[in-house]
Amino acid sequence: MSEPDRTYLQTPEQWARFLSVFVHELRTPLASLRMLSELLSGALQGRLGETESRYLDNMQEVVRDVQDLVGEVAELARLLGGRAAVRPGEVALGELVEQVQALVRPRAWERGIALTDSLDPALPRQLRTDPERLRQALTLLLAAAVGQADSEVFFRLDLGDGELRAVISSDGPPFAEASLDQLFEPFSLRTDGKRPGRGLGLALARELTRALGGTLRAGNRGGRPTFDLSLPAAGA
Repeated sequence: MSEPDRTYLQTPEQWARFLSVFVHELRTPLASLRMLSELLSGALQGRLGETESRYLDNMQEVVRDVQDLVGEVAELARLLGGRAAVRPGEVALGELVEQVQALVRPRAWERGIALTDSLDPALPRQLRTDPERLRQALTLLLAAAVGQADSEVFFRLDLGDGELRAVISSDGPPFAEASLDQLFEPFSLRTDGKRPGRGLGLALARELTRALGGTLRAGNRGGRPTFDLSLPAAGA
C-alpha cells in the first residue's frame, strides 16, 4: 500500500483553519488557569515568603504572556483566512510612536535596552490607515528588535517617494543572510543567526503590513539588524 499523503499546512487557508482550532482549544484552559492563579494569589496574600511570592508572580506573568500569544495566533488566523477587515482612520504619527514605545518600554527596561526615536520633519501630522493594525505591527517589530538587542534600539519614521517608512534597528547580532527569507515564516524558531525567538510575532507583523497595503523587509544596515516597514503615504 502506498503511504498516505501527509502534506499539511501548505496554504494560508490551511494555516488559518489550523490556527483557529488551536486558539479555540487553548483559550478555555488558559482562562481557567489565570482565574485559579488569581484566586491563589488572593488566598495567600501576606502568607508567603519573598521567594514564594516571586514564584507566584512569575506564574501569573507566564499565563498572561501565553494569553497574549494566543491572541496573536487568533489575529494571524483571521489575516490568513481573509477575515480581518481594515478599518481606516486618522493616525497622529507622533502619538503613534509614543504609544508603541510605551507598550515595549517595560520589556526594554527589564533587559537594559535604551529606546531612541527620530521623526522626519517632512512627515505629515496624520496618516489615514487602520490605527490599531499599524500600532500592532510596529509594536511587534519593536519588541522583536528589543529581544535581540545588546543595549539599544533605534526607531525612525521617514517620508519619501510617496511612502511612509518605519525603520527599526538594533545593535544586536546581524541577521543571518541565508535565513532572511524564512524570518517572517509562522513559527520560525529563530529570528537571527544566534538568538532564539518564537517567530510568530514577525509573521503576524508581515500579515498586518500586507493588510494595510504595505511591505515589510528585514536586512542588515551597517552591520545592524533592521526591519523596514513601508506604507503608501496617501493612506490605505
